[in-house]
Amino acid sequence: MTNLFAALAGALALAGAAAAQTPAAQTPARSSAYEPMAVFAPFDGRAFRAEWTDENGSFVDIATYDLILNGRALQSTHRLQGLDYGGRTIFFWDEAAGKYVYHYFTTGGFHTHGQADIAGGVMVTEEKVEGHETIAAVKSRAIFTPEEIAVEVVYVGKDGGETPAPRRVYRPVADPGRLFPDTE
Repeated sequence: MTNLFAALAGALALAGAAAAQTPAAQTPARSSAYEPMAVFAPFDGRAFRAEWTDENGSFVDIATYDLILNGRALQSTHRLQGLDYGGRTIFFWDEAAGKYVYHYFTTGGFHTHGQADIAGGVMVTEEKVEGHETIAAVKSRAIFTPEEIAVEVVYVGKDGGETPAPRRVYRPVADPGRLFPDTE
């Protein structure tokens, strides 16, 4: 249970990084983004890796990040190495709500949706979990630099109890390999 949302939190943590912005009239190129999504541009096309140990064992999480839809959204795909568990997050700026929102889809048969606040190099998220047996919500806090994303996650059970997960530190990796058969 404590490793399910690390990649999502890592993806969300990226939003505080500084980036150049591309005027809307230009045709987006790699690392170009719609203005509210420009904070993700430094992570476009990159992969990150974290290792940790908890009561369930030792884990390695690999996550990739790509701006999609002409820079209007960020897609993050992750997989726990050696396991069939992984997921994909789509993160975007909701014009009507005036905030970042996201959806996370998993191979575990459940999904989440939430929102994020970004201030001072820290991203704070809260998401609702749909279809998981024991987890109702996830809260995360991510502190980042261009070369490191430190993620703190707390799982909220259906009984209201909170379970903190071990802190995870994601660092860049040159070649993430193929995460799933349907990914490049």
